[in-house]
This record gives sequence, C-alpha cells and structure tokens, in this order.
Amino acid sequence: MKKFVGAVLLILLILFALQASRRAPAPSSQSVPQEEVRIVSLAPNLTEILFELGVGEQVVGVTKYFTDSSQGQQKEEIGDFFNPNLEKIISLKPTLVIAEHWPSSRTVPRLREFGLPVLETISPTSLEEIYQIIREVGQVVDRSQPAEELIQSMKQRLQVVKERAVQLSDRPSVYIEVDLPTWTIGKRSFITEAFHLCGVRNLFDDVEKRALQASKETIIDRNPDIILTYTVSASLISQRPGWDQIKAVQNGRILDDFDRALLSHGNHRLIEGMEKFQARILTMMSEP
Repeated sequence: MKKFVGAVLLILLILFALQASRRAPAPSSQSVPQEEVRIVSLAPNLTEILFELGVGEQVVGVTKYFTDSSQGQQKEEIGDFFNPNLEKIISLKPTLVIAEHWPSSRTVPRLREFGLPVLETISPTSLEEIYQIIREVGQVVDRSQPAEELIQSMKQRLQVVKERAVQLSDRPSVYIEVDLPTWTIGKRSFITEAFHLCGVRNLFDDVEKRALQASKETIIDRNPDIILTYTVSASLISQRPGWDQIKAVQNGRILDDFDRALLSHGNHRLIEGMEKFQARILTMMSEP
C-alpha cells in the first residue's frame, strides 16, 4: 500500500513539474526594448489605464468594447474577452497580453498554452482593488511612478467628493438599471462603494452579489429617490405599470443620459464619473 501511495505521489509530482515547465514566463515589458513592446489588451478598463500611463502607442490590439475611438481607432480589434480571435492575437506578436480575470472564461489559459506572457488582473469590487490594478499594470509596463501619481491624484479628487457628500445628509437611495429587464448592482460592486462616497445609497446594497435581476415589485416596494438608467429613456421608465408610485418618478428624478463608461469601468475614470454623478445629484436634489 505504501509503495502504491508513493508511486501515485511521484506521478503527481512529475505531472506538476511538466505543467510548471509549460507555463508562460512572468509578464514584463521591462526586458524588451520600448520600441519592440507590443501589448494586446482584453478589457476596456485596462486599455484606458494603458493609455493614461502613456503607453498607448505600444497597444496593438483591443477589444471591440473599447469606446474611445480617438485613441483606439488605429488599433486592431481582436473580438471580446469571452470570444477573442486567438489567431488574430497571435498574429499581432504581442510581447504582453493584459486581461481581467473571469472564472468562466478559458481565454487566459489558452493564451498561456501558446506561450504568450499574460498579466491577469482581478476583476475589481472596490476602489482599493482598482488602485491595485493600476499599480500592477504600471509595474508590468515599466510605468510604476506614473501609476502612483495617478493613484494619488484619484485620492485627492476623491477627498473633494467626500467633502461634498455631507450636503446629502439624507443619503437618497438610487436604483441603477444596467440592463434589461431590471438588472442592477448589489453590494459587491465598486459602484456601490462609489455611490456611498458620493453621498447616496445603492437601493440593493444589502444584496451580497455583484449584480442581480430585481423584480419590478421589489423596486416599487423599495421606492428609490433617484433612478439612473442605462437601458431606456426616462419617459419609458415612467410609463412602466405601477412605477408612478415611485418617488423618483413622481419627482422627475430620473437620469437617462449619464455616460455609462464613467461609472462602469473599474479604473481611474471612475473618479470622473463620481464627480459628474455627484454634481448631477446635488443639482437634482436642490430642485423643488
């Protein structure tokens, strides 16, 4: 029996060693001459960080959801993170691939099987995790100092947001509709933290999920003070059966023209989104 167990352990160790030998090298652009660095980004929030850190010219491939056409118009589109064109990525000969971790995706393991160096960041659920991602990206592209400067700038601007939040002492509740039908965010979204720092409260901040599909009856029952919608117009929100009972509808406090990318991308742009969102809320709540 002992011999059998020992043989099994030996086989497992050999398999582990073989697997380890096949892993891609630790990603870094510091050992590659700057003019030869070629980056493929598989997430819009990471692409925006790369451009903010001054390495946009080294980006050769982006996802189709990268929205800044002024920066990304000359970049090759490689599909989206869940369905990337692997042949296209390989043909771009990247020295670095940057991706965001999603448990259900096999993209990163497949890229590593081809020997491509991949930085896989976490999918952020808080501002601290956003800072962590900026640091990781800065380190891997040899821009650690600009990354720290960016983080400090974010924190300084965030302090101003916190100070203005005292004007919203009643902390109005906000229902945010991110997709149809009635998909919204829960406690584990960084947007919930952003709302809190702005002086408002996510209507579903008690639900231990990143996102959820709320019933219309529950939304009516929870009676939000404000509605932020990325799905349909304010007039269509108002026409939903029973929603005329909601305070946000009765008081005309529905935002349907806010830039989705400002609050949904987990990067430095979140601060800009918080500033603009808070300004709109302060104006809205001051109106009779």
